[in-house]
Amino acid sequence: MNSKVSHSVLDAIGNTNLYQIKHIAEPGSANIFAKCEFKNPTGSHKDRVFNYIINELEACGVIKPGMTLVDCSTGNGGAALAQIGSLKGYKVVIFMPAGMTIERKTQIQSFGAEIIETPSNAFLEYAEQKAHEYVREHPNSYFLDQSSNQLNWRAWCQCGVEIVEYFRALDQKVDLFVCSIGTGGTFSGIAEQLKAAFPNMKTVAVEVEQSAPLYAKLHRQEFVHSPHNLMGLGPGKIAKNLREDLVDDVEMVSGDDSWNMMKKLIREEKLFVGPTAGSNMFVTQKYARTLGLDKNIVTVLFDSAWKYFSIWDGKYTEYESHRTIV
Repeated sequence: MNSKVSHSVLDAIGNTNLYQIKHIAEPGSANIFAKCEFKNPTGSHKDRVFNYIINELEACGVIKPGMTLVDCSTGNGGAALAQIGSLKGYKVVIFMPAGMTIERKTQIQSFGAEIIETPSNAFLEYAEQKAHEYVREHPNSYFLDQSSNQLNWRAWCQCGVEIVEYFRALDQKVDLFVCSIGTGGTFSGIAEQLKAAFPNMKTVAVEVEQSAPLYAKLHRQEFVHSPHNLMGLGPGKIAKNLREDLVDDVEMVSGDDSWNMMKKLIREEKLFVGPTAGSNMFVTQKYARTLGLDKNIVTVLFDSAWKYFSIWDGKYTEYESHRTIV
């Protein structure tokens, strides 16, 4: 009997299954397929990002074990970096806006990483400033900067290849790709591969209503960032990893609609996902109604529901910090 034996947690990153939505699919609508990135080792899509970035930087001699790796995160990226960094022999420091869930903090700390919280109202831009300061003041440290590092979106090209190969094996094509944007890496890397393989396909970038800089830019509106309950989305700026040339349409989604859809996915599809997966699915269903039969839409299920147990009602609450807020 032939079997593939995994010798490391890192071997389990990527190659997630593409699940066809069945129970909440609406009659007469397009087929919906969801890439199950929440099944990665730390429970989110960010494992792909940091495994790729670290491997590439090591290959170029930019970083090496023994150094301190620094980044900013609302939680998923921090956990991915903390685990991968620990496995590869790095110290990890995560700058995180205050108010993220206790589950996210605990996971990061369980891998031995340090969390330095920054004021919640300044969100990620201030966290990035503090990360730059930290690296300047601490020799032998390196700021990975997932928001601006172009290796972020390149990490997602492989995921796009996986989707392309799936549909080519079925002798079918992708008609629409729907994906929420935070750093923009997931959207950009997958969209590039899908558009190359299926030139007539379209894309929809999804932003949270309270922080939609791309939507504001395209509609020539003033952009104002407001607090919201969709961790990982709405960072308060258009990230440098977003390939705007790959965006065909932009859709905004509310936190309430996202959380309600998340619970519907858990209850009816048995997909144990977080609220940003709900964001993607809410918008995907909207487009599926108009796209029609025999069309295929692909979206992404980013992270796992257990990361949100402490705010299961969807009400965003700041937690008391056991770290210094700088």
